[in-house]
Amino acid sequence: MDRKLKAILAILAMAFITLAASATSPALATISRSFPEASPTAIASIATLSSLTAVPCTILSGMIAGRKVRFRTLTAVGLVVTFLGGLLPVFARSIGQILLGRAVLGVGTGLIAPLTSTLVLYLFSGDDVPKQLGRNAMSTNVGAVIFQLLGGYLCNYSWRMPFLAYLAVLPVLVIVLLCLPEPEKGPEKERRRPELREVLTGHVVGWGVFFAAHMVFFYPIVTEMSGIVQNNGFGSAATAAIILSVLTGTGVLGGYLFYPIHRRCGRITLSAGFGLCALGYVLMLAANGALGLLLAAAVFGVGYGLLQPTFTYYLGVPLKPELRAASLSVYHLFTSVGTFGSAFVLSFLKQVTHTGYERFSFAVGLGFYGLAAVCVLFFSSVKRRKEPKEEKLKKM
Repeated sequence: MDRKLKAILAILAMAFITLAASATSPALATISRSFPEASPTAIASIATLSSLTAVPCTILSGMIAGRKVRFRTLTAVGLVVTFLGGLLPVFARSIGQILLGRAVLGVGTGLIAPLTSTLVLYLFSGDDVPKQLGRNAMSTNVGAVIFQLLGGYLCNYSWRMPFLAYLAVLPVLVIVLLCLPEPEKGPEKERRRPELREVLTGHVVGWGVFFAAHMVFFYPIVTEMSGIVQNNGFGSAATAAIILSVLTGTGVLGGYLFYPIHRRCGRITLSAGFGLCALGYVLMLAANGALGLLLAAAVFGVGYGLLQPTFTYYLGVPLKPELRAASLSVYHLFTSVGTFGSAFVLSFLKQVTHTGYERFSFAVGLGFYGLAAVCVLFFSSVKRRKEPKEEKLKKM
């Protein structure tokens, strides 16, 4: 197997466990019934706490990857910690112990998070970059489907069982150790530690904030779907798992479509992703049963699958090689903040509006995605009209 194929296999394996935390999503309602003293925020934190503890580790990973520590070594450490943190709740006897395991899980996923995208930018070039980013999105969503189905099925036996899904991290560790090539070292400037002002640019922060907002309004599907399905008599935890699996399954299609759509439409790909997410929320608000939620999840998933590689591409490709690892770590920091902050932001909005509407989060998400789709389409059109004029001025 040549170096390129090994790189593809190893990076796809890493992407496969990106959404491993989703294994517990179908079980949240069951865990809530097992611990009636736990608050709704504490239950939601089972799905989101790992994103908070990932923040400092994401920053650290971006600063030391390829400089102080080899990419393969850092990835292996992250996978081992992910494995241990994922399995800890199996032995938990309280919500606090479950949350401790999720906190440890976040340390591991935080170390790995920026490396998957960074390695693509270091190991591939030209058209291979968007192609591999699309493959990554497909692998991430395939992994999420498997983890969610496992979680929903195992939850029928015990709330502890879904955490056994993290045994899947072990084969990923083996693949990384055997196949992941170390990026070739470039000039000395690529190995130096970038200054903070070089990393915290408007470009990086802007894309980071945009993606954080996306995660705030996406995550209610993960944290609230189980409750909506069971509270309305639409089905069981297994039903919620199937709905979430359909979402991430169609995300595979979105990842596959990224390269051909981006090649023809450019930045409008971003608007298409937001538009599909908005349509998905419209269908979720109108759904009156599990079948309606399945259809809505399928539409939303295609949009979500398009957005993941599109954000990474437009953030990472314009960056200088020596800034990519650190900049992508900042980007993933915003991702983690958005994921963890989702429950708090939406809880605050519910209190401000004094609403008891069960699908309020979906309604707010519809507003965000609809507005984002229109704004991106408008600014993309303006930029495309300016580009021919700028080319003419250069020729004069």
